[in-house]
Amino acid sequence: MSAETSNDKDNQSKTKRRLIFLLTLAINFVVVGYIAFRELRNDATAVKRIPLSDLKFGFLGVAIALFFVAMLADYCKYRHMLITSEGKDRKKAAFETAVLGKYYDNITPFGAGGQPFQMLSLRRHKFSAGTCGCLPVCGFLTQQLAFVLIAAVVFILNRHVMDDSPVIKVGAYVGLFMYAIVPVAIILFAIFPHALAKLVGGFTRFLGKIHILKDGKASAEKVIATIGEYTEALRVMKRRPHFFFRLMVYSVIYQAAILSIPFFSLMAFGGNLPWWEVFSMVVYIYSAITIVPTPGNSGAAEGSFYAVFSSLSGGYLFWAMIVWRILVYYSWLVTGIITMTNIAVAKKKKKKEVPKDRVPNVGVFNDLFYPSVDGVVRTVDAYGRHLKEMGSDCCLVCPHEGETADDYSYPVIRTPSVKPGFSVFHIPLPFLGKKGRAYFKEHSVDVLHVHSPFFVGWIALRLGKKYNIPVVSTFHSKYYDDVIHYTHSKFLANVMKNYLVEFYSRVDAVYACSKGTAETLRSYGFHNKIGVLENGIEPFPEKDEEKLEREIREQYKIPQDKPVLLFVGQQIWHKNMRLVLDCVKQLKDRGEDFVLMAAGEGADEKKIRHYAKNIGVLDRVQFLGKIADPRQVHGLYLCSDLLFFPSIYDNAPLVLREAALAGIPALLTEGSNSAEPVTDGVNGYTAPANTEEMTAKLQMILKDPNRKTVGEEARRTIPITWAKVLESVVEEYRNIELEEY
Repeated sequence: MSAETSNDKDNQSKTKRRLIFLLTLAINFVVVGYIAFRELRNDATAVKRIPLSDLKFGFLGVAIALFFVAMLADYCKYRHMLITSEGKDRKKAAFETAVLGKYYDNITPFGAGGQPFQMLSLRRHKFSAGTCGCLPVCGFLTQQLAFVLIAAVVFILNRHVMDDSPVIKVGAYVGLFMYAIVPVAIILFAIFPHALAKLVGGFTRFLGKIHILKDGKASAEKVIATIGEYTEALRVMKRRPHFFFRLMVYSVIYQAAILSIPFFSLMAFGGNLPWWEVFSMVVYIYSAITIVPTPGNSGAAEGSFYAVFSSLSGGYLFWAMIVWRILVYYSWLVTGIITMTNIAVAKKKKKKEVPKDRVPNVGVFNDLFYPSVDGVVRTVDAYGRHLKEMGSDCCLVCPHEGETADDYSYPVIRTPSVKPGFSVFHIPLPFLGKKGRAYFKEHSVDVLHVHSPFFVGWIALRLGKKYNIPVVSTFHSKYYDDVIHYTHSKFLANVMKNYLVEFYSRVDAVYACSKGTAETLRSYGFHNKIGVLENGIEPFPEKDEEKLEREIREQYKIPQDKPVLLFVGQQIWHKNMRLVLDCVKQLKDRGEDFVLMAAGEGADEKKIRHYAKNIGVLDRVQFLGKIADPRQVHGLYLCSDLLFFPSIYDNAPLVLREAALAGIPALLTEGSNSAEPVTDGVNGYTAPANTEEMTAKLQMILKDPNRKTVGEEARRTIPITWAKVLESVVEEYRNIELEEY
């Protein structure tokens, strides 16, 4: 197709849309003019009877507010669908899709032609073909179902309200059937695809034979293809019941808001009917005008409204009808025109470029920091130190945790925090203090890197929006498992998954610390791109490791004449501490002579020690508590024969890399994220996470003459220095795209 032909088609399409729009306006002006003429003929003062002093502005304000509630509900629905399907929070795309759908609905026959234009809008935003095809269909289906649900309730509970208007009542029943036929057909097609395809094909071919349709066969194929697209959308919603429920909530809110506007319009001009009665009448009107093929049901809506409420006295009806149509019809047209104008003149907004000869200035964010210690704390500290060494003007934002010296090579900005009685950690409040606000106002920051998707993460998102700075985030932990462990509630755990998907969809780039960790985030429902930034390790500067080993053995009473197993990490059950102790028990019962050193503290520390006492292994286990000094931790590895770390909770544990740096192999759970860098028997060991097989593996390792060779291979292949990791991180920072369409 030539460019000239394409332009001609575009011009014809634009001309057609203009004609439809003008036809819509003409129909509305004719109907509204007729109603005004009738009012004036009956009473010359009818349309002037309500002075401003008698106008009830409160009700008018509520009517206007309900229009914005409806718009917000529709926007939230498309925003949620984009987050769920694409893993990206594109607010502008969601708003445009919602508004353009309503705009084109209102200028196309039967008031239901917005979906193709929504698909085009989504394509312009470069979403996937599946998203472009599925989202408008899901939006349409849930909107239809919401109205059918509300209408069914009204028709059952208030079936006599329209007895004085039998034509509209009958039309409403027919209209509800038309509303319901598409969702029902889709559901039936999903259950009986072949039978329904034959039925549709036979019916359309019959219509072709009697010359009602031009080509019955082609029409059948088109109808079946359309229903097939809708059926795929239904399957998507079926696979995600929480997703479908949220869409229905938004759709019901939208319909309830739109259907309530006439009541408040009437009340503003002196009406006195109950809300339920007006609401029910309006449901009948909306259902009845479904079968009218004018653009946006123009004319039929105004005429039906006037016919139903014409018996009311007081002269306010004309103005109430005008307000109603402005809010539910013309407001969408105006909003659509403004939106299309903005699209036409909009330009891409790009992030400011960082000069190639300068390392980006980075703000690092985490909900925990020293004196509290875990793997992520040590990670963000490494980021801060190495970015500073590379020349970055970086800072760390974290919660206030009492009186801390914060003597680091990089500035530490403490946010206000609270320490609830149920937590051993301080919980940051979601705002910067005075020091933080001043820092970001005075310093030029190029990237904000979030390592925790909670309170300080939201601070980073707000700063990114305020200063047009890209925000990236690294996913470190299995938060779903955390919630299950502490609450035993799958419902709350699923709420956490939905929250995480929404948070990570708001940032400009998402990373994980391993491939397995990325798959964990995908299993939560996040479908956007996930990069991998591995954790690193510090080369230990100790020159005399033999001397350090002697010091640590003496300090912690570590025997030299028996094998030493080591566990380093938080003392919490979901690091598989029960399995660790059960294996110790079995090794003891099998007559093995050894000792397990357990370094770390945590929320379950007392319960873990109590369990060790109950199963009788305290003579084989030494609980060392918290060891914050990296030199002492390295010494513990030097004193050990094996790191026993069967946690399936951890993703890319630093302890594995620390042990490898000391030439110590590790035993990990087979198939876990932790075991990703390990090949069994080559640079470490793996075994299934059950007591029998793990114990058997431990016995084999303790007798393995090649254990030191495996440890040396671990030293050669597993550790990556933080300096090398941060070089890759800086390159990622340079390549982040921050664009708004």
